[in-house]
Amino acid sequence: MRHELNRNVVLPVLLGTLLIMPVAVNAESGGPSKGHREVTAVVTAEKSGLLTVKLPDGTTMTLNSKNAERHGHEAAKVGDEVTLVLNENNAIIEAHPKGDEGSHKFVTGKLAYVGLMKNQIKLITPEGEKMFPLERQEIKTSGIEEGALVTVELNEAGTVIDLHRAKADEKKH
Repeated sequence: MRHELNRNVVLPVLLGTLLIMPVAVNAESGGPSKGHREVTAVVTAEKSGLLTVKLPDGTTMTLNSKNAERHGHEAAKVGDEVTLVLNENNAIIEAHPKGDEGSHKFVTGKLAYVGLMKNQIKLITPEGEKMFPLERQEIKTSGIEEGALVTVELNEAGTVIDLHRAKADEKKH
């Protein structure tokens, strides 16, 4: 009788715990995540809300000045130094005034939904379903099917700025 109780109660509870544990990952980070890099750039021009910035290697990039306002930062002016976070494709995913870097949060869960009409994503986490707005619709969700384990990177405003397929043993990417 005792052996049956172990097999009928303990085993399912143990298996359920092992299946849910990999999803239970939340982490804070002060620096860039794996595959990202931070660079300091100087704003060299502003035209129609677009800022041109020059990186130390001489490369120029553009970013929308409205992004800073959405994150609670004052828009940079020509001559200002900014810290840029670049993803593995060298695209700007975040910009801060130099010295005012933010703290990003990582949330891992099962991908439940990516809105094509609304810029949002839904994850199933141990705390329940969570919806997050997407910074850009082109955040790399193609090729990742619903139900896949993913890690999203959230900026200070709680907006998804990056998304990666997660590994089951991954604490943060």
